[in-house]
Amino acid sequence: MKVLRIHHVTAAVRDLEAARAAFAALLGAGAGPVGAVDAFGVRSADVALGEDTLELVAPADVDNPVMRYIERRGEGFYTLGLEVDDLDAAVAELAGRGVRVSEPVEAAPGVRTAFVTMAATHGLSIQLVEAPRAPEPAPPADAQAWAAPPSWPERPPPAEPPREEAPAPPRPPLDLTPDEWSDVD
Repeated sequence: MKVLRIHHVTAAVRDLEAARAAFAALLGAGAGPVGAVDAFGVRSADVALGEDTLELVAPADVDNPVMRYIERRGEGFYTLGLEVDDLDAAVAELAGRGVRVSEPVEAAPGVRTAFVTMAATHGLSIQLVEAPRAPEPAPPADAQAWAAPPSWPERPPPAEPPREEAPAPPRPPLDLTPDEWSDVD
């Protein structure tokens, strides 16, 4: 699994509109619109902090994992979102190590995510995120100037290709219920 960067940090709040206004005023930051993330039963708003994002989430109803989390622990830090290069491979790798992880779901158009159980992360809620990638920039017009001249000899192929061990058969990811995403038991 390759972690590319911290994608976002999530704070669980009771009143999304009040928290959105408070963080925008306190940090002088732009706050995005309030939206629903039906896959997780929350309403959310992003607060831009430079190149990073603070995501605020509030439960969409009273019977919700985020509400139960707030009732147990209070408002505050909820999840660390880590962007990975390949979500399916990351989930399979963790499941192969016996780590409980949720099935990947589409959280927003083009954004897929899965959660690692807090029991495996010392109580930290980890959300793995696969976000759309920007297209690769086109090579500069003078890219040919940097290419090897045709008079250079080509490298001979290796004498013997490297041997790879047969990969272990993939194990299906263990599905977590929404409550397990934020429980340490």
